[in-house]
Amino acid sequence: MALLRDADRENLRQELSKLQNPVKLLFFSQALNCDYCPLTKQVLEELVSLSDKIQLQEYNCAIDRDAVAQYKIARVPAIALVRVEPPKLLVTGNEPSRERDYGIRYYGVPAGFEFAALVGDIMDVSLGESGLSDQSKAALRQLKEPLHLQVFATPT
Repeated sequence: MALLRDADRENLRQELSKLQNPVKLLFFSQALNCDYCPLTKQVLEELVSLSDKIQLQEYNCAIDRDAVAQYKIARVPAIALVRVEPPKLLVTGNEPSRERDYGIRYYGVPAGFEFAALVGDIMDVSLGESGLSDQSKAALRQLKEPLHLQVFATPT
C-alpha cells in the first residue's frame, strides 16, 4: 500500500523535476532489531520512484562495515545524502562520476515534518547550495574545528 496520496505524489514529482545533479540516498538498515527499517525503506522507495535523479543504495549495517565507517553511521535506520557530480574533465568519455558527501544524515523514519525536510535537503544537495546568506557563510568559515550539529525531533 502506498504511503503518499496521488495528489502529493504529483506535487512532489513537479518539485523534484527541478533537481540539477543526481542525489544518491544511502540507506543503512539491518534485518534484526530495527523496527523502523522496513517503513523507512518504503518511504525512500516511493520518493525514488518520483524522479530519475534520485538513486537509492542500501547497505546492511551488520555486513557493510566499510560503508558504515566511511559514512560514520551511528544507528539504524539511517540515510546519508550524497550528490553525484559529473567528472570535471572529460578525456576518454569514460570518466566516473564523483560523489560529494555533505555530511547530512537522517536517523529514523523521515515522516511528517521530517519528510519535508528530507525533500528540501535533497533539493539543496542536488543544487550544491545551502541557501545560507553570505553573512552566514562568512561566519561559518570562521570555525576553527569541525562542528557536529544534531537536530532532534519527536513525534507528537
